[in-house]
Amino acid sequence: MYISLAVEKGIMTIYGFRTRTALRELSEDSRISVTDMAKKLQCSRITAAKTIKELIEKYEIKFRIEIDEDKLGLSQRHLLILKTEKKPSVEDLKDLFSDDRYVNCALLCKGDFDIVLHVVSGNPMDYIVWESLLPGKLADYGVEIYPSELMLTNFGYFPISSATISGMAQNINEKDKALLALLSEDSRMEISEIASKLGMGRTTIHYRIHTLVKSGIIKRFTVSVNKPTPEYILAYATNYHFNKTSHLRSIKMMEYYKQYDTEMPLLNTFQILAPMSGSFRFLGIALFEDEKTARRDGIAAHSRVFNEERVKMSTARITGVVKGSYPFRNMDMEKNYRRFQWYKGN
Repeated sequence: MYISLAVEKGIMTIYGFRTRTALRELSEDSRISVTDMAKKLQCSRITAAKTIKELIEKYEIKFRIEIDEDKLGLSQRHLLILKTEKKPSVEDLKDLFSDDRYVNCALLCKGDFDIVLHVVSGNPMDYIVWESLLPGKLADYGVEIYPSELMLTNFGYFPISSATISGMAQNINEKDKALLALLSEDSRMEISEIASKLGMGRTTIHYRIHTLVKSGIIKRFTVSVNKPTPEYILAYATNYHFNKTSHLRSIKMMEYYKQYDTEMPLLNTFQILAPMSGSFRFLGIALFEDEKTARRDGIAAHSRVFNEERVKMSTARITGVVKGSYPFRNMDMEKNYRRFQWYKGN
């Protein structure tokens, strides 16, 4: 049980506890029953249901699934950072990317770069062709493109859209693909509604979901918070000059990330922490109260720890979603931070 009560004007409020605990539980299992949620929140089923409803409305929560892209054959995952001479409008970007089957997520930014694209493909050649055509597609904006391959994340996820699953998922049959696409839009959908939409029996749906979870294709039923608070969203792409002792700084930075939120927050401060290969070596997306805090606790802290690696960072504030969903939620970082081999000292 997470005992982290909000303090408002010196008075402990059970609402702060309920809000944070409910969002944590939904982030780690969005299909949790109202009965089980009530037990977690130490309240009635009516209050638990009301808390979930309030969270959905206040923070624009969408229920998603976290999938294993490799097991779906989506092995080509790239992060492209774009800098433009002429700023495209949101409408322009929607026209450019809304029907682009390879662009899973497009974020509008302000700072050292203007656009972040999360691009997914199952075939290396398909991605190469797509990337080669991108400069022409954006020729009117004088674009500079910095592509990197997005490897396994240390922490966090990019929600994979139903269109991406329907259009490119491999290694599964069409019925399971259709089921995954539905769950990617609403992972809390009732079994009866799923069965009706897919024309299958409820028992069959239960079995197929169980099989997708057991196989590891569905890693987690989770959420995407599309109206986050705090509202300053920092994105930073980083390069380093690594040396033989860089792993020591990496471990130190990992501990900083894990200990930054001393009490369970409404949302994790650090949402995506991912090594990359290409134009940049690392991607971070984090939430802060304001720009000053972001620069102090995000940019400056990272640069200070990796000072010996002569770290170079490109940073921007994410100002909106053009396509896809924000990747924001409340997760147990201690439990879910992925450790790579060098953390064992090898």
